[in-house]
Amino acid sequence: MIRRSTASRLAGFTLIEVVITLIIMGVLATIGATLMSRGFLSYFVGREIARDDAQGRLALERMARELRTVRSTADLNIGVANQITITDFDQNVIVYRRNAGTSQLERSQDGGATFQPLADNVSTLTISYLQNDGTTATAVAANVYYITVLLTIVTSNVNLSYRSTFKPAAF
Repeated sequence: MIRRSTASRLAGFTLIEVVITLIIMGVLATIGATLMSRGFLSYFVGREIARDDAQGRLALERMARELRTVRSTADLNIGVANQITITDFDQNVIVYRRNAGTSQLERSQDGGATFQPLADNVSTLTISYLQNDGTTATAVAANVYYITVLLTIVTSNVNLSYRSTFKPAAF
């Protein structure tokens, strides 16, 4: 009679045990990879939203701050759609516009000779002018009392709109 030692039977795993362990490890790895992937995706989307939000807010705040410094309605050029040209108290001719080719909000401090980008992914820049009673002004700068700026930033994950209405200090 052949005797098997109990030590040799307890030394290893059966094939079924190894296969079940591999299946469980595969399922756990798949769940972990899915969670990590979603976590990274949420991080990148959140970073994009924060970046675009900061750009939009800062650009609109800069526009509002400088448009409040218009000396008079005579220093306000509203003849071009979605573009505004002003002369501030320091005699600087400042132009704001949306560049359709690059989808950027741009600013010029030399009367429109050179432009610097303020915000990317700008889909619309709408500038409207209101009279003293709050109705929409005609295209005559002398009738302008309030200026409203609407800025929309659109990317694959972001659709943000910013709006500000203000009265220039000298009006």
